[in-house]
Amino acid sequence: MSILLREQEQLIALKLESTYGVDSSPAGADAIMVSDITVRLLEGDVVQRANMQGFLGNQGSVRLNTYVSLDFAIELSGGGAVDTPPYYNSIYKICSHAEAVTASTSVDYTLVDTNLDSGAIYYQVGEHRHAILGVRGTLTWEFGTKGLPRLRFRGMGLYVAAIKSALAGVDFSTVLKPLRWTKDTVPTLTLHGQTVNAMSVTIEQGMSPEFLALIEEEEVILPSRSSTISIKFREDDVTTKDWFEAARANDVGAFAMQHGVDVTNDGRIFEFDAPNVDISNVERSFEQGIAYLTATCGIIPTAKGNDYTFTHR
Repeated sequence: MSILLREQEQLIALKLESTYGVDSSPAGADAIMVSDITVRLLEGDVVQRANMQGFLGNQGSVRLNTYVSLDFAIELSGGGAVDTPPYYNSIYKICSHAEAVTASTSVDYTLVDTNLDSGAIYYQVGEHRHAILGVRGTLTWEFGTKGLPRLRFRGMGLYVAAIKSALAGVDFSTVLKPLRWTKDTVPTLTLHGQTVNAMSVTIEQGMSPEFLALIEEEEVILPSRSSTISIKFREDDVTTKDWFEAARANDVGAFAMQHGVDVTNDGRIFEFDAPNVDISNVERSFEQGIAYLTATCGIIPTAKGNDYTFTHR
């Protein structure tokens, strides 16, 4: 019997696993408000059979393994208080981040490379539930004057056959709206110590999730990382800063951004700091007849896990 499954009935619920690949049973309280969902439920290796059998024709194929890939965006919002993590903080943890809460001060995140967290995701389309286990992935932060700040997740997980089961208790009424990214909400945005008048910033964590298929285990692993930043900003007077020369010389310096104003936006402030950033390329373009530069930057760690830090407060 056919049923009506609507696009707007899609839901994502995520809960950290205690044991890798073991369903932690996300509930309605673990739901995350997402957009731009792409879930590919049957990824993996498929081998086409090609034997000589005396006549022409397709011989079919054999699926060797199966995993799930996921891609979705989350509006970047705070926890409502300086020491309250955002409600989607599990996403940070399954993307190789550790969380530290300092009472009455902040929630800080740092990179970790061992003992990585994983999560179970329930992907609901109406009452059709696809459990996706052992999920890990990578993040992209997207900021721009022409859209709401967003966090994009791209990851993989282990396949589980679908069942029919509703997700009860979903309530997004307490989810905060994201702050706009404007001159009134971005008090700090500097590259190599120079304030830039930006139109957009994209920060790529640059993890590379891979599906590992062995005789005794299947696991999503995060074997490498190459973090980058792309910044589009009004071109400066060359006597103030020659960005082309900085790129030619592979200059290295810090990147810092604060989204949200102290006191006024407490509980919704996001800060990102990368102490060692090079500029690999700069390109000029024009918007509304005005010159802009797009700087492509690499985040260069000088010790294990010190690529960057970020904070919600």
